[in-house]
Amino acid sequence: MKYNKFVFFIMISSILCLLLLGFGFVKGAYTVLNPQKSKLIVKETNQNQTMHKTDKLKIVALGDSITRGIGDDEGLGYVNRLKTSLKEQYKQDSTVSNLAVSGAKTSNLLTVLQKKDVQETIRSADTIVLSIGGNDLFPGADQLNQEFLKSYRPDEKTFKHNLQQIFKLIRTQNSSASIYAFGYYNPFHNVQGLDTSSSFVSKWNDILEQSVLSIHDAYVIPTFDLFYNEENKYLYTDHFHPNKEGYTEMANRLLRKIGSQLRGESNE
Repeated sequence: MKYNKFVFFIMISSILCLLLLGFGFVKGAYTVLNPQKSKLIVKETNQNQTMHKTDKLKIVALGDSITRGIGDDEGLGYVNRLKTSLKEQYKQDSTVSNLAVSGAKTSNLLTVLQKKDVQETIRSADTIVLSIGGNDLFPGADQLNQEFLKSYRPDEKTFKHNLQQIFKLIRTQNSSASIYAFGYYNPFHNVQGLDTSSSFVSKWNDILEQSVLSIHDAYVIPTFDLFYNEENKYLYTDHFHPNKEGYTEMANRLLRKIGSQLRGESNE
């Protein structure tokens, strides 16, 4: 009698297990074939969406008469031409603070960089552009002649020291802004008796490049090749400053460098 009850219990348990297993299988299959909508709110995104820049690029310009734009009949210089091209070619809005002073030497720029309002402006910059050193290299045009060049030796030591201090002071105020320094061209290359001055310009460019190499995110924008044998085309009537065409070429070369950063390309 007890044996029959045990067998009956086993049979009933087995039947119940089969029923539960069957119910679970049917429910699982229904869930797979008829999935329920999730209650979680998922934000849909467009994977091909292009990121547009909305912030204005803050450009601070420093240096001498070249950054001031002297010689440009339209009064734009390379700085304002850069601003226009950034908008037209890259849809990048920008603001410009031009702190350059005509006739400035490296010693003058060092003095300017000590001013609190200038330091505050530099701290707010995203991009810093400058031209400085041409007035250190060449004295007044009335002094420059073949006889003068025979004994002329520019003060390389002071120039190098001043450049290093300039970049150091800029980086002290702003550790992240990209710095673009224009190299030097020789406006007297095609002047009879003054063509030997190119050796001085080459040395000045070497010192500038060495100084810039020691600074993070700083670049030299060369100009020697732009003006070489093109003096009549790109120089103003004073035969020293660029004319509007010369400034346009300088702005275009600077734009290509800045543009490569906007596109996320390597600057090496």
